[in-house]
Amino acid sequence: MRSWLPVLRDRRRYLAIEVEAEGRIRAVDLTREVRSAQTSLFGDLGAAKNRLRIISFDGRFGLLRCSHDRTEECRALLATVHSVGGTRAAIRVRGISGTIKAATEKYIPQSTLQPDENERRVDLGLVSGSVVRVHGREIDLAPDDQKITEGSGTRYVGLTSFDLCGEDIDADGTSDGL
Repeated sequence: MRSWLPVLRDRRRYLAIEVEAEGRIRAVDLTREVRSAQTSLFGDLGAAKNRLRIISFDGRFGLLRCSHDRTEECRALLATVHSVGGTRAAIRVRGISGTIKAATEKYIPQSTLQPDENERRVDLGLVSGSVVRVHGREIDLAPDDQKITEGSGTRYVGLTSFDLCGEDIDADGTSDGL
């Protein structure tokens, strides 16, 4: 399917949110609660105009996408949510941005994005660091030396499984395997 020209696409805004709850919150429960609040507050037509979608949610921080001219309505809708999945919770909008990258870098704390020391590690000659994401043969690596990504506009180094050395043709060079 062919994509639309940029002039014809709907403009979007990304809301970076933080959920403060008494217990653990699942993304499915948050989605259900937001949809319920949206239809009760705005009705079906207003909910369709908001075009509110949950892009990502890790249990505390998340990103929501909405229509660019309905950001205030979406903020009001999130303020009405007082429980998620039977657990008392409050949703706070940390900021609004035009891109996912800017919303993530500006409003979501970097400590939640940094990999733990117990995560998988890759040690090559020039690059070493922690594996952040694996998608097929593509690997995102958070390098130990931040000078490697300086000036590139990103925090991660992109690798493929072919970049990593190992004994087997599918080996990826990590100590525990991917």
